[in-house]
Amino acid sequence: MRQVITVAFIWVLLVISAKAVRELVEIEEPQPAQQVEGFVLDPSGAPIEGMTVTDRSEEWGTLLRSTTTDKRGQFRFSPQPNKTVYYLRFDHALFNPLQLKLKLDKKTRNRAITAITEAPIGG
Repeated sequence: MRQVITVAFIWVLLVISAKAVRELVEIEEPQPAQQVEGFVLDPSGAPIEGMTVTDRSEEWGTLLRSTTTDKRGQFRFSPQPNKTVYYLRFDHALFNPLQLKLKLDKKTRNRAITAITEAPIGG
């Protein structure tokens, strides 16, 4: 009887963990903005506080610096000299991780980017 309860408990844990499948979302097209800043929103448009935003080296290699979003879902990095493309990653326990390239463009109408994240499947 004890083995049956143990097996049933393990099965329940596996089913629960299988429902929340996290998947990396990558936006291939560089996103234009005048500044290295933006807002992170959930699919309903609500801001996400506490999202970790990391600036990474080319092709997502090394973590260069990190910040978290405020209660408005806003983040900001100071621009680096002679750098026009930023590799940004967004991580939060309740949402799928997101990667995108931000391209600085003083002529674009977008001062900042808006990143919309999604919850994991079953989450």
